[in-house]
Amino acid sequence: MKRFNKKNLPYRDSVACIVYKDFKFLLVQLKGWPKNFWKFPQGGIKEEETEIDAIKRELEEELGTKNFKIITKSFYGNIYDWDNKSIALAGYKWRGQNQKFFLIKFLGNDDEIKINKNELNTFKWLKKEQINKHIDHKHKIFKNYKETIKKIIDEFEPYLD
Repeated sequence: MKRFNKKNLPYRDSVACIVYKDFKFLLVQLKGWPKNFWKFPQGGIKEEETEIDAIKRELEEELGTKNFKIITKSFYGNIYDWDNKSIALAGYKWRGQNQKFFLIKFLGNDDEIKINKNELNTFKWLKKEQINKHIDHKHKIFKNYKETIKKIIDEFEPYLD
């Protein structure tokens, strides 16, 4: 493995999509992850993209539909470091991610969601009180994730319909 100093690398900006419908939230399970690891749809922002462009691209890539409405951006974010293997896979360009969270309303029906089987195993809708047990991972990249998500869901509550 290449020698490098992680502290000299920047964080990659990324978007995380808190997708909701009927007071439930959509979580996805990445291919190759343990069965109990779930997350919100997310992805990196490409150099030429805006945050909005990245949201639209990621949702279409991961969920196969454009039937969404962007409601608002969270005040909160989440910054985390990757392990050395992930840094190498990313071409030694970034040390981790700087996530920005957005509330997204899904306007369609479940049969419109066609998950990208190259990236994801499945998806599920959860009530607010069910989210914690699905995202309470002990892996170090999830440090602070659960607490951040709780603050974000509370912040977004007035927007839910």
